[in-house]
Amino acid sequence: MIWTFRIVVGNLLLLVHGPGILSALKDLLIEPMRRAWMEVDSRALRANYAAITQRIPTGCAVLPMVKADAYGVGASLAIRTLRGLNPWGFGVATVEEGLEVRANGWEGPVVVFTPMIPADLPEIFDHGMEPVVCGIAALRECATAGRSRRAAVPVHLEVDTGMGRFGLEWSKAGQWSREVAAAAEDGGLALRSTFTHFHSAETDRTASLEQWRRLQTALDALREAGVQTGMVHAANSAAILEYSGVDGDMVRAGVWLYGAEVCGQRSEVVASVRTRVLDVRDVSRGATVSYGATYRTPAAARLATLGIGYADGLPRTLSGCGRVLIKGRSAPIRGVVSMDSTVVDVTGHENVVPGDVATVMGRDGNEEIAVEELATACGTISYEILTGWSNRVPRIGYDGDA
Repeated sequence: MIWTFRIVVGNLLLLVHGPGILSALKDLLIEPMRRAWMEVDSRALRANYAAITQRIPTGCAVLPMVKADAYGVGASLAIRTLRGLNPWGFGVATVEEGLEVRANGWEGPVVVFTPMIPADLPEIFDHGMEPVVCGIAALRECATAGRSRRAAVPVHLEVDTGMGRFGLEWSKAGQWSREVAAAAEDGGLALRSTFTHFHSAETDRTASLEQWRRLQTALDALREAGVQTGMVHAANSAAILEYSGVDGDMVRAGVWLYGAEVCGQRSEVVASVRTRVLDVRDVSRGATVSYGATYRTPAAARLATLGIGYADGLPRTLSGCGRVLIKGRSAPIRGVVSMDSTVVDVTGHENVVPGDVATVMGRDGNEEIAVEELATACGTISYEILTGWSNRVPRIGYDGDA
């Protein structure tokens, strides 16, 4: 078996090729960390991207969303993995995230989806990013800035078709389409795309198709006003998987790209979170565990303390109800998840010792703790779990093809 690994830890990038790589990884990177880390499978990320391209019409562009540190898996790693697959561009939420895309060598389009504020414009333009505009005033500001720079500024126009968050109200398109035309006619603007955002793509097909119809109404009004609408897009992960006919000219690939289940369809697992056993102790019946002494052992037990806590992103809501995997076996969390550590019950486990690896999210042997299991236990969604891992948990990217 030959493995090729691209390893990214912080600003460190290593390429390693050859047999024995797992041992080399352990000695070089994981062993000195001791506490907790995330393993990010670049091969799985590429496979998920390929699966998306197979589900959309020929010629339809893909815009991978790398906001929120690429949904928690590490923006630097995701950008370096995906940039060679010829995406149309990358989508981010903030200017700072856009700067990270540029820092990782991407020279193509970078779309900043959080509506721009005037103070952001110089940095957006200086680094060749493309703002989303959600109102006429912002459109005029961009046009003025473009004229002052003697260059057309590429912008993306958001239409609100029911999300109720950002964008121009679709039902008033007959009014604002003329204002868009007026703002653009003096130069300084290049409308790169017009788009909307589905509010219930995973759960309400009828509502999503109605939003798509509303977008078409707004597009018709813009075209009647003489506006070149640019690319049209609305589809997120759920729409890519479940709907046909709403692909438009581009799709925005998000959480499914990074290994979460969407609409009952699983993509390949990209991220696994692991930690170290720091301490193992035998306790008698009635021993208290963690803050508040919320758990008392009902009988003699063996407890292991792990080097991960809520400051690392392990949700405190898993206190007393979550589990980890150690050597392929489940170990329930006992007591309250602390800031830096968590106690699990390893009674009946063989040979658990300090230094052993515990899997918090991911596969260990025949067992798996999926991100959806964590989300269900916490009463939340997979997005929140993935994006919740803190920067105390280094992302280790590996690229292994057997």
